[in-house]
Amino acid sequence: MNSVITIISDYGLGSPYAASLIGTGLKILPQTKVFEISHQINSFDLVQAAFLLKSVYKNFPEGTCHLIGIDTSLSLHKKVIWVTQNKHHFIAADNGIFSLLFDEPIQEVYEVKSEWIPKHDLFPEKNVYLPLIADFFDKGTVQNFAVATKLGKELQSMSAVFDGNALGGAVMYVDAYQNAITNIHRSVFDTAAKNRPFKLYYWSKHYIDKISHHFDDLEAGEDLLIFNENGYLLIAMNRGKGAQLLGLKPGSKIVINFEDPD
Repeated sequence: MNSVITIISDYGLGSPYAASLIGTGLKILPQTKVFEISHQINSFDLVQAAFLLKSVYKNFPEGTCHLIGIDTSLSLHKKVIWVTQNKHHFIAADNGIFSLLFDEPIQEVYEVKSEWIPKHDLFPEKNVYLPLIADFFDKGTVQNFAVATKLGKELQSMSAVFDGNALGGAVMYVDAYQNAITNIHRSVFDTAAKNRPFKLYYWSKHYIDKISHHFDDLEAGEDLLIFNENGYLLIAMNRGKGAQLLGLKPGSKIVINFEDPD
């Protein structure tokens, strides 16, 4: 069985929590490869975490376990959920994140048995999730620690919204290059646009009206739109700190207005 774990959290850069989690993972699963997706998710931001994990998880081998270390309080959420989807495995608190993570119906949902969950543990990612993953890698099944269930809590969709002549979205993540990654996917944009001219407004009067194919299509310092390899629209600045200089951050609203041809 493939023994790969990914971790996504809101611990912050250089956090001792991340180091403790990774160290424990390597100690109890010495043959396992542990990869950090990000520890810089905004605190408790399940929408941002789901968007980022959704964008990257399929790049990992089938059989990978994805540990979601965001909003994990056992006293608040009570339950731990295990999901198997597209031959990948995910573990998280019962906080609604799985209602955001997939576009298609979820294939397998399990609730971790109560005897595996200490009532007062303050670090379930390390003390609960990792032992569960270790048991799964050892036995190849969740039957020892979980029972089939259905998703309960659901959160509001993070999808872009189209109303005929306007496509509304939001900045979901700002990467290290200060590219503002939106939740507007190429497939949604193409369906809405129907080859019509458009203007994407990022301030009330400032807009971009062209999709670039490469960052260097424009001069250094010019702002541009480009679809990333996962198909999501980026607002960027060639060789500049686009998000910072354009006043964009996670949660910033984006509107694309389409113009009917004359």
